[in-house]
Amino acid sequence: MKKVFLPGLFVLFAFINLHAQEPLKYCATDEMSYELYRDNPSLQATMQANRDALKTFTRQFTNAAAERSVDTVYAIPVVFHVIHTYGSEDISDAQIMSGLKVLNWNFRKQNPDTADIVDAFKPIAADCQIEFHLAHIDPNGNCTSGINRIPSFLTNTGGHNVKSLIHWDPSKYLNIYIVKAIVGYNLAAYCLMPDQADVMPAWDGIVAINTYIGDTGTSNPVQSVVLSHESGHYLNLFHIWGGNNVPGYYYLPVGQDTNCFVGDGVDDTPNTKGWGSCNLNASSCGNVVDNVQNAMDYSYCNFMFTQGQKLRMRAALNDTMAHRNNLITQQNLDATGVNLTTLCHAEFLSSSCVVCAGDTIFFTDKSLATPDSWSWNFGDGGSSNEQNPAYVFYGPGDYYVVLSASKGGNVVTSDSLSIHVNNPIVNNPFYVQNFESINTFSESQLFSITDNPNLDYKISTSGQGYNSTQSIVMRMADTTSTYSGRIDLYSPAIDLSHTVLPSFSFKYACSQRTLNSYDQLEVFISKDCGKTWFSEGKRGSTTLRTISSTQTDANWMPQDSTQWKIYSFSVPSAYCVTGFLFKIEFTNYEGNAFYIDNINVNPSAYTGIQKIPLEGVELMPNPANQYILITGLPEAMPCQIIDVNGKVCAQRKNLDNAESIDISRLAAGVYILRLESEAAFCNKRFVKY
Repeated sequence: MKKVFLPGLFVLFAFINLHAQEPLKYCATDEMSYELYRDNPSLQATMQANRDALKTFTRQFTNAAAERSVDTVYAIPVVFHVIHTYGSEDISDAQIMSGLKVLNWNFRKQNPDTADIVDAFKPIAADCQIEFHLAHIDPNGNCTSGINRIPSFLTNTGGHNVKSLIHWDPSKYLNIYIVKAIVGYNLAAYCLMPDQADVMPAWDGIVAINTYIGDTGTSNPVQSVVLSHESGHYLNLFHIWGGNNVPGYYYLPVGQDTNCFVGDGVDDTPNTKGWGSCNLNASSCGNVVDNVQNAMDYSYCNFMFTQGQKLRMRAALNDTMAHRNNLITQQNLDATGVNLTTLCHAEFLSSSCVVCAGDTIFFTDKSLATPDSWSWNFGDGGSSNEQNPAYVFYGPGDYYVVLSASKGGNVVTSDSLSIHVNNPIVNNPFYVQNFESINTFSESQLFSITDNPNLDYKISTSGQGYNSTQSIVMRMADTTSTYSGRIDLYSPAIDLSHTVLPSFSFKYACSQRTLNSYDQLEVFISKDCGKTWFSEGKRGSTTLRTISSTQTDANWMPQDSTQWKIYSFSVPSAYCVTGFLFKIEFTNYEGNAFYIDNINVNPSAYTGIQKIPLEGVELMPNPANQYILITGLPEAMPCQIIDVNGKVCAQRKNLDNAESIDISRLAAGVYILRLESEAAFCNKRFVKY
């Protein structure tokens, strides 16, 4: 029996970077270790007692293994928590599924590379008969995909505080957190072992950088083994050389000759100094060849477990330490939906939510427990019974798509998804909106899409405009709380095909809760009706906030024009097309309200003379039925009345100030009164009832 080296608090794994061919750093865990001992010095003694108890149970379980059935395949419910700031760390479902695939390959000895195991170790390479499955029922009994996405700047540090964002009962689920970085030192992953997790259940689980999940997307086949390595730690496996690589603690740095005098508590893993590269002929500690391909080494070709490691992990799943034994019970597998067969949730994705009339949108069914039939309602009278249909919306407007999925006679209906279809034939050569003469957000012709139902744009009518009484505000539905999320504000289609040097600008007001806030503003433009977007620029931190002091009130309001900033740029000539769109994207990280006013896509006149937007023009009454009165005109101007489809319904060569217009013949609806002279312009919306 090998000697057992006592591991420290955290087990960290670093890998060779496939692209840079340089080892990742093995450091900076001392802060995390210190945190635990600092806050509760008695934990070290408690963990030692736990370690001794687990060691005793493991020895008894291993000795009795011959009398136990090892044909049972243990299933562990898994939930992935993707902590992100909308960057590359927000990896796809497909990459997560590839991570689960590789994890199960390695634990079931199904990895295609098992054929390359060194001959000396092929006889002891084990099918551990342990599998990892996505949970499909959450702690509240609701259906779940087993993948949660949480926007938070904590992804940049990857410490234990990410678990305060969301943490499912660790006695029922293996929590796996995917982050952008770990404590800023480029570590790959870490995990509490059972004796440690037993005293600190709130920290139980695995944290891994996104580039080490799966063999696709931001990761690659070499780095994909990290999750198997950490899962080994989760199930009580030490590093193959007996310790970890954090100098100054009772860990063992990888690769030092003195590692030959300690072990990992497993009989059939030869003593080794440990390796940080894939040398299949490597030997140390008197071995003919080391088990470099073992999942618990630091090489980048490690994908096998031994028979002894298999028994040690299965022992951990039969012990009460950290409630690992509860994970595999049939009662828990049923409660977490591992074997879910009943359809309980209908969901789908669309290739786009913003298109032009005549464009094709592709829909993908994401319902749980694979339905056997599908019924799509596209909101425009069209339908489909395909699982993943392609559909064309021919008329402009907003449509709400719904999927009804069924299985065995059980029908479940999805939430609706809004699809905005722009008119590819656009008559509006500009867009100006100061939000003063409208009562609802929809009257602005803008529309928004958000990933958080608590975030939305509304008309602000309490004097929070830029030198005016109204603007639009992104404010949380529950005004006593803060939320994280992204909200996109889209324009209607605009025809810039006949303009010269058009400009784009808007005013905004924003306070921040902390000086290092991660709130961000980014502006995009499109020349193909929203199929593709170009990022014109972004602002964050000091360049974003419009007041210097921090504000803890989520409902902060700008007090005067000095608390606003302008965002402006010249539209590139390549974007002077029919079907030009802009998108204002605000990402909120537990921040405050965000205000927008005076949006102005102000093209040059066809003569090349820059037009000036008129301020102070008003329509009364609004809504109206018979007549509307125009006030605030500096001079007589040509005017047109245009419906929402861009059709000119009426026009006049000259309209004087304080003059009425007869609208009695117009059908009920929303219209634009367009006023335009050689030097100035104004668009005002009104409602005819």
